[in-house]
Amino acid sequence: MKRLIAALAFIILFSTCQNSKPANTIKAATVEAISFQTETMFQISCEKFDTYYADKWRSKTINDKARLDTLNNLLESLRKTDNAYEPDVRVKLLLTNTDGGIDTVCLDDKITRYKNASYETSVELANFVQQ
Repeated sequence: MKRLIAALAFIILFSTCQNSKPANTIKAATVEAISFQTETMFQISCEKFDTYYADKWRSKTINDKARLDTLNNLLESLRKTDNAYEPDVRVKLLLTNTDGGIDTVCLDDKITRYKNASYETSVELANFVQQ
């Protein structure tokens, strides 16, 4: 009987740990974008995006849960690359979290920079932010 209770407790504890994946904490996303085809004479960093494109970008805010979930899934599915790569920024995402924090995602059509790491920009993410 003790083994049955211990096994049951283990199964319950194990299943609780498996289902403890944090929920999507993004409550809003602001997309600031220019066309990926925009050419410049030098590379635009994430920090300089606002300066160089202040009057040219189009901005939209996403509050719809389904679209935020889609964006979150696209970001989670990105493939990591060498951290030495930096995007020539054409899109800047400001992700407002439920705790009030803001994460910045900067990308071009090849590289995405998110949480101090570089990723390959997926076609799906590129299409999503340009809509």
